[in-house]
Amino acid sequence: MPRYFFDIDNHKHVNDDDGTNLADDEEARVQAVIFAGDYLSDHPGIARDGARFSVAVRNEAGSVLLTVTVTIDETS
Repeated sequence: MPRYFFDIDNHKHVNDDDGTNLADDEEARVQAVIFAGDYLSDHPGIARDGARFSVAVRNEAGSVLLTVTVTIDETS
């Protein structure tokens, strides 16, 4: 089973050095979306106007497969 790494960028980059075994790239995509939502739920203070939060998914070879990005734009 392939291993995927979920790196966080919230004005500071944090590498996932442990990774997670998942069935395939599609499962990694789904887990990245869930992870981003869970992280924002646990850290609601980061959701401020102009804030940008992302989760990049790397495979075992170190290639980034996708990035889930959340940008907060408040309207007046």
